[in-house]
Amino acid sequence: MIGWGLNVMPYSDLSYSPLSTANLMTARLPNLRNLPLATLKTFEAAARHQSHSKAAAELSLTDSAVSHQIRRLEEALGCELFIKSGRGVVLSDAGRMFAKTVSSAMQDILGAALRLADADQVQGRLDIACPPMFANTWLAKNLYEFCQDHPAIECHIRLVENQRVHDLSDVDVGISFGPGGWADRWSALLAHVNITPVCSPLLFERIGGTFTKPADLRYTTLLHQDDGSEWRRWLYEAGAPEVDQQARHLYCSDLGMAIDLAVHGAGAALVSDTLSVGDMKRGILVKPFAFSIDAFGGWHVVCSPSSISRSASRLFLRWLLASFGRDAALDTLP
Repeated sequence: MIGWGLNVMPYSDLSYSPLSTANLMTARLPNLRNLPLATLKTFEAAARHQSHSKAAAELSLTDSAVSHQIRRLEEALGCELFIKSGRGVVLSDAGRMFAKTVSSAMQDILGAALRLADADQVQGRLDIACPPMFANTWLAKNLYEFCQDHPAIECHIRLVENQRVHDLSDVDVGISFGPGGWADRWSALLAHVNITPVCSPLLFERIGGTFTKPADLRYTTLLHQDDGSEWRRWLYEAGAPEVDQQARHLYCSDLGMAIDLAVHGAGAALVSDTLSVGDMKRGILVKPFAFSIDAFGGWHVVCSPSSISRSASRLFLRWLLASFGRDAALDTLP
């Protein structure tokens, strides 16, 4: 892992004469497509080490070569990246901003290179366990991307009851809803869950109007994947508890079934954004109300100590966590 320290510290024992801002502005290239890209690696190293000498040692260059490359980059950009400070130099405001961007870009490039290297070498079977509600909604609509990137990995999906996922010892990766923190398992949060009503535009056609207030839900069927307690809680907190007695009800043993029923206009279901975002982007589901309630848990990815060491497992974890914007959780891997 590359560290990206950007604290402003004076450089010492360097021979460096930064150009004036006025001269640099006149030296700006008319087309930044001519930016000397080779100098970016040198600049990143100098900014990260806060030392031209250390950057030179890392890159097997001389100090003067480092200074020359940074001067070329400054001339191309038309601004000073380093300014004098005592006997050394420090990053300028522009230099600090540019260093952050360059460091991030180089980290992305490194990550992509590692993924390509892994994809070319890693192969074999990968067993993934999750409840049907996650498999039939999020995983079924996104797993193709992972399979395309890693054709040598053979994915096997096992549908199990949610409460059993973290107890299985013969799978590589599990995905489960709950509080996290399971004993003898590494886990990371993918998404905290809040739930809100969703329905299809087809439903509005059938009832001849839209829902403008929670009380309007009395005109439709409430779709449940539990005993009805979640809908009762949402209606109570939304200020329309009487709807529970006024509306029709349909009970399912699986949330995926409730979502499918909602998609076909059979009623309204309580769903999280995690499981309904794809359908909402396509316009086949809509959220008539912004109000949501906490589901008291979240979606987690779970691994046993033995499976987490497998290259295929770690590739899948890297892809899954990135899909949920949880890349930082990779740093907690043993």
